[in-house]
Amino acid sequence: MEEEGLFELEFFRKSGFSRRKCIKCGSPFWSTDGLRKTCGDSPCDSYSFIGNTPTKDKYTVSEMRDVFISYFSGSHKVVNRYPVVPRWRDDVLLVNASIYDFQPHVTMGYAQPPGNPIVMSQPCIRMIDVDNVGKTGRHLTSFEMMCHDSFNYPNKKVYWKEGTVEYCNSFLVDRLGIPQKLVTYKENPWSGGGNAGSALEVLVLGLEVVTLVFMDLIEDADGDYEVEGQKYRKMPIEVVDTGYGLERLAWLTSGTETIYETVYPEMLEFLKSKMPNHVDPTVYSEGLYVLADHSRTLLWMLSDSVIPSNVKVGYIARMLVRRCLRTIDYLGLGTNLVEIVKKQYELYGALVPEYSEKFVETILGIEIEKYRSNIASGEASVGRIFKKHRKLDVNDLIALYDSHGLTPDFVRMIVKEKFDYDIDVPEDFHSRVVSLHSPAKQEKAKPLGFPPLETRPLYYDDTSIKDFTALVLNSGDGYVILNQTAFYPEGGGQPCDLGYIKAGNKTIRVTNVQKYGKTIVHFIEGNIPEKSRIQGFIDYERRRQLMIHHSATHLILGVMKEVLGKHVWQNGVQKEIDYSRIDISHYAKISEGDIEKIERRCLEVISQKRSIKVMNVEWNKAIEKFGFTLFQGGVPLDSKVRVVEIEGIDVEGCGGTHLNYTSEINVVKVISTETIQEGIQRVIFVAGPASLRNHQSILSLMRDMQEITHSRFEDIPSRTRTMLETSMSQKREIVLLKNQLLDRYIAGSTAASFGKSDVLIGTGLLPPEIQDLYIPRLLGMRGKVGLAQTGDSEFIVVSSSGGIPGILAEIPEMVDLEISGNDRVARVRSGKSIGEKINKLHFK
Repeated sequence: MEEEGLFELEFFRKSGFSRRKCIKCGSPFWSTDGLRKTCGDSPCDSYSFIGNTPTKDKYTVSEMRDVFISYFSGSHKVVNRYPVVPRWRDDVLLVNASIYDFQPHVTMGYAQPPGNPIVMSQPCIRMIDVDNVGKTGRHLTSFEMMCHDSFNYPNKKVYWKEGTVEYCNSFLVDRLGIPQKLVTYKENPWSGGGNAGSALEVLVLGLEVVTLVFMDLIEDADGDYEVEGQKYRKMPIEVVDTGYGLERLAWLTSGTETIYETVYPEMLEFLKSKMPNHVDPTVYSEGLYVLADHSRTLLWMLSDSVIPSNVKVGYIARMLVRRCLRTIDYLGLGTNLVEIVKKQYELYGALVPEYSEKFVETILGIEIEKYRSNIASGEASVGRIFKKHRKLDVNDLIALYDSHGLTPDFVRMIVKEKFDYDIDVPEDFHSRVVSLHSPAKQEKAKPLGFPPLETRPLYYDDTSIKDFTALVLNSGDGYVILNQTAFYPEGGGQPCDLGYIKAGNKTIRVTNVQKYGKTIVHFIEGNIPEKSRIQGFIDYERRRQLMIHHSATHLILGVMKEVLGKHVWQNGVQKEIDYSRIDISHYAKISEGDIEKIERRCLEVISQKRSIKVMNVEWNKAIEKFGFTLFQGGVPLDSKVRVVEIEGIDVEGCGGTHLNYTSEINVVKVISTETIQEGIQRVIFVAGPASLRNHQSILSLMRDMQEITHSRFEDIPSRTRTMLETSMSQKREIVLLKNQLLDRYIAGSTAASFGKSDVLIGTGLLPPEIQDLYIPRLLGMRGKVGLAQTGDSEFIVVSSSGGIPGILAEIPEMVDLEISGNDRVARVRSGKSIGEKINKLHFK
């Protein structure tokens, strides 16, 4: 990727650039400065712009964004920012770069870009340098990546390397006024998100301000190109992916000591005003920088409905919250995290239109309470671990962080104060923790061997089709592929249709239907020859119930957003015949009051007979009209999004089968809710005929209870409670009596000794009703061994100190032996009298 010739551009030639090798790192670079011998990148070149800006004008972050967008808006379509949580893809947790907005649907050619070329400024979050924030003066966890991108198709070229470099150079030199000789272009290949390409890093006075990527490769294990150990092949599309660091460009023009003074001037002043009067803020500048950076990142994440938790993106949010809380404590600030994030919104609210003050305050309030609680209990955990191992390693630190929220510096302080011991904390501790919670790279599914034939989906033409005719395009042992079908294949949490196929005089059951690309495969109990004409019959009663549950899922999701808040996001779903479930993101268990509101609102919408519309909308128009809520149920890789809209209630992309009106749902009844993991609530509900079946089942159970309790319906709860209380009282009395009987049995045992153990030899058979109490009683008697006869040819040995094999060696002619519980309980069986064997024991 770095071979000479990749960037032999006409622009470089006519502008006086020449290609050289850096004498420090060996990287090739382009420059007009004939005396330059280094590439211009750090550490080959130092930051020489601090206090010595290369531009005549200084720009704030907001001004730099406006300058960039306006400069390119005349020739590029302006695209609004995407969320920082990439709902349109499932392989990454956060948007790390502007190109993430268009991977893989645009870069793979499934959908058109929102414009061509485009210009935008995309908020991004990267956690790889989280441990360096505040220390180096230049690292951030959140930033804006500005870009001007073009997408070059075989039949439509926009601009490639020549145009990209010319645009970039013109903006830096002509618009910002940076002297040409200060701008260097360093060659360095790029890869990310499954794509790669040659690239130029654009550097000014030691600072990288722009990256120009010429993306024309896609991951392929059999590809001919290799970048950073990964194989790639050529893409049909050539994508210009530029990344202009908004904050870095503003920093370059302002020349402040660190990037934080340029990005967060008002925020830093606010934080300084909250510090104790006797404290010099400059001494604690690192902590102030951390708070300014992390609180903006949290603002962006919380505005995109991220709920802090112990999994996925929620874990990253929680980590930032805890770092902020620890820093607030360390600095002794006269404010709290809720106020700080609110101040960030006041300063930068234009970037977060979805901000909900109530949601943010609630979430942070919950997190602060958990943090304080964990700190209180965590100190004891630190002490236990240290006393056991006399040290703490990085795994211990990660475990303490995950389970108690104890930051490494806090753990170090506890260990130093209590044990006078210093522990080493890796400088990249938080980066390590983030990597542990990042999604693993998914293996690509292997082809299943079915031919890539296209099946027309009749179930989209008319969901009421019960039977159809078709031609068998391909068949094999237990499967057929048809030219068209009304059988819905499994997908989107909706099970496949079932039914049967008639071929000639044979009736063959359909047991499963799956979709692979555009091929729909029917798995059958039998075989049908290719080119056969068949008739398919759907189990329509089953299909109808699944349609009701699917449409009801959309309804209840939309209603829960109304009742619980806009932060609610579908996290998983499964439709069944007898019930349906939906998992949603929510920070608290759903109350009975909330359930009543949800059911009442669902019934109201059902009674209004609202239309359920299905439409196929071009990808970008769908996002522009409906927003990213479209991707509640997954990400379609297609040029169009199949949009299902319940008028005024819910709209999302969906490939399932649906009703025409909400009135066909009939009723929605929530039957249970539970927390399945932190921040995720599961709601199980029934609708339509399934609701009636559920009601009838409950009524049947109630009649059984009425018969058992001999009471009226309305008296069943009180009568059952009385019966349970009586039963519990009787059970307690039984346990008391059994323990008294056991006391008498043990008191009547013969005392002996074996080695260092006292032995109790039971007299007579151990009554069956107290055998379950005998073992735990003896195990609780330190140093005691008990032998109790439980039958003519069986006895048990219980030892509270182990060593059973040695004791049993004294019993001759042992026939059968079971030892369990770490040599603490044994059962011995023999054909001879057990009592005779016990009498032969010789205790020493």
